[in-house]
Amino acid sequence: MRYLYEFIEHQDDMPFKLFVNSVKHIQFHWHKEVEILYVLQGSVIMYLDQKQYTLNQDDVIVVNSMSVHKFERNSHDNILLTLQFGPEWLYNNVFISCNSTTEAEPNGFRFDTIKHDLAKMVWEMNKKTPGYRSYTLGRLQMLCGHLLRYFSEGINSEAEESSKSYDYKRLNRVLTYIDQNYKEKITLQTMAEQEHLSLHYFSHFFTDKIGIPFQKYLTLIRLEKAQSELSGSEKSITEIAMDCGFANVKLFNKYFKEKYGCTPSSYREATMAPNQDKPNRKPLTYDESSSGDYYELDTINAMGSLYRYLDLKTNQDQEAVNPLTPIVTDHEQIRIQTGMSSRGYDKHWNITTTAGRAVEGLRDDWRRQLSELVGRIPFKYIRFHGIFNDEMMVYNEEDDGTPVYNWAYVDKLYDFLLGLGIRPFVELGFMPTLLSRSNETVFWWKGSISPPADKEKWKALVREFVRHCINRYGVEEVKQWYFEVWNEPDLSGVCWAGKKEEYFSFYESTVRVIKSILPELKVGGPALGYGSLWNDTWAEEFMEYCQKHQVPLDFFSFHIYSEYPQLKAENHILTKMMPPSFYKESIHRLQQKMELTSFRDLELHITEWNFSLYDRHLLHDTMFMAPFVIYHAMNTLGDVKAMAFWCFTDVFEESIVPSSPFYGGFGLMNRDGLKKPSYYAFEFLQRLGEELIVKGDGYVGTQKSDGSMQLLLYHYVHVDHLFSSGDWSELSNLNRYEVFEEKGNKVFQINISHLSGTYKCTSYQLDRDHGSVFDEWVRMGAPVFLTEEELAYLHGRSGPVIRTEILQDKGWQKEINLSPHGILLLTLEKQF
Repeated sequence: MRYLYEFIEHQDDMPFKLFVNSVKHIQFHWHKEVEILYVLQGSVIMYLDQKQYTLNQDDVIVVNSMSVHKFERNSHDNILLTLQFGPEWLYNNVFISCNSTTEAEPNGFRFDTIKHDLAKMVWEMNKKTPGYRSYTLGRLQMLCGHLLRYFSEGINSEAEESSKSYDYKRLNRVLTYIDQNYKEKITLQTMAEQEHLSLHYFSHFFTDKIGIPFQKYLTLIRLEKAQSELSGSEKSITEIAMDCGFANVKLFNKYFKEKYGCTPSSYREATMAPNQDKPNRKPLTYDESSSGDYYELDTINAMGSLYRYLDLKTNQDQEAVNPLTPIVTDHEQIRIQTGMSSRGYDKHWNITTTAGRAVEGLRDDWRRQLSELVGRIPFKYIRFHGIFNDEMMVYNEEDDGTPVYNWAYVDKLYDFLLGLGIRPFVELGFMPTLLSRSNETVFWWKGSISPPADKEKWKALVREFVRHCINRYGVEEVKQWYFEVWNEPDLSGVCWAGKKEEYFSFYESTVRVIKSILPELKVGGPALGYGSLWNDTWAEEFMEYCQKHQVPLDFFSFHIYSEYPQLKAENHILTKMMPPSFYKESIHRLQQKMELTSFRDLELHITEWNFSLYDRHLLHDTMFMAPFVIYHAMNTLGDVKAMAFWCFTDVFEESIVPSSPFYGGFGLMNRDGLKKPSYYAFEFLQRLGEELIVKGDGYVGTQKSDGSMQLLLYHYVHVDHLFSSGDWSELSNLNRYEVFEEKGNKVFQINISHLSGTYKCTSYQLDRDHGSVFDEWVRMGAPVFLTEEELAYLHGRSGPVIRTEILQDKGWQKEINLSPHGILLLTLEKQF
């Protein structure tokens, strides 16, 4: 069985298996375990106990121990939930007659209770709340009790240990022989003689166990093998018919059409049609994707059909939980003593910020937001796409092809940035249309991803651009800038419409032009997509090329998001969210690649990072993002030179902008300037001191030279296994917190041994009930179009709750209870 989706982890210490999958074809088989099957989506054909059934969404069926059964996909896709457990849970030999397809009223109490118990088991296994193993086993006991009380029907004679065990060994031999020899001539007489049985006895034996005559079964096996060859080989129809044991093509066509409703040739044409499958899981361009994003996320909402039964009230369900009593799942002791050693560290998270594209920087709302951001968090650099886009009007040509350069819009943008005290981190791209070799584009605004038709004209554009920047802003200023050659050229056909080797040459010629003007200018790249770190050797080949050809590489830039960087062989897996450690693991993977080259000491810049690479991911607006930012900032200390969060604002137009003010955009601020929890995470980080004194699970303590101390606490909770594996049933526009693991509050016990003099202690608390603007918007009623009054209200409700107290000549102890996704900053400032 191939598990296309597997949302529930198999627990080695659990006496059952619980999984979700999609099936295409599973041969006749049997097993000792009892199996409960629930159809989450679609439908599937099932052969069980000599009968054929079509199971549709919301159907449930029990397969008894040692019952021979088979699954077959019909014209619809299917997603199934399967629970398997030992027959001892049902007293070994009880026969359970449970099949909703045969019931006139399958949605009554008897079947709904089964679905309720399955939903509870799935919920517990995914949320992993303390005690979930015991709860899950208890729910299995209740489920088995319900089956015994309402569905038992005598003795399951097939499961009894007797001479019947030899029957199954015989059946296994027969099925194995057919599977291995289907190409040959096999007759009922042949098989009967092989098993030393009479023709009559063997015929009845086979039909009794499988439910269909021997010859029909053999034909089905041959058709299934032929179906596979039609879509997976280039053999002719005649060759396939002969290879699969059919006497002639005419007979093959007849049987194939009876089973699949079409001829073999038309089936082959349908399976070979474009976009039937995604061969390489390659990101989509705007014309291919409904959203215009890099990736079209492959997700489903299958579990929603089962989760409808979570709150079902049954005569079994008498759980009483007081929702007002906070559960504590974690404790942390933080001790700070006088004279503790400290060390300096680099604040790599606030060196560079990012935005969508250059032309957005000419907008007044974009500028107001950046001004406010830099006023509170003084980033040194800003990176964005599209400095050479047509909309910036930097390049034109006379009728005779003579280049015409226009830096007016570039000057307006760069003048504004430098006036704020923030420098450009210059991403050189995309290609002006007049220089493009081909017409491939990316994003809603159609950035040209083409290599240049004339490399000399591209080099001239770069040369004039760099010269203009130096002449306008001075050598000493521009020497502090970074020049990054292109964006994600490893995503061939998405951000780069040329070959890998063409980019290497393109990079070399661009770097040499810039260095010829001023060798001290910092040039690098390649703004590598993180999938290439895990999928292939793109990074190694790029560095080897630079090393071999002595091409300058002053820094290496790359990107990281949470989506699984799918291997090219994994065509059918859903989008998967990686664990929090994936970011650090990706950095270390790149460092290992660099160790093999002469660039091992190179500056590393993460020029894009966020939770998701999807610019409509609803979690981007939630409180989850605040501890997410802090966790990764703390977890990557010392690993990279700079880590540029993508991006500072939802004034961002890679794809068509939705109407909702909170649609899951990348930004620290939404398009109206409302500050999301991720914004305040950076503001809290900015307030930390220059010396690190303590650091642990969910906390970091620092101090400044003036004697003040800062303690930042955060409670990071990751998305649950169901959501991570691609089922987004629990996520909706207004309900965005059901997709996380269920964790209780985190208690921090703080002990500062002695404070000499008077200190003012200020706490800044941000959680779902204190300052999360998305949660305030939901409580307001989630208006789509905000009035000025509503905007003013939300601005006032966004931000941490502040409390102060005075501490004088004493030690200080405090217990802080932090709810999931909450963050809290404590500052202790000496008073004079």
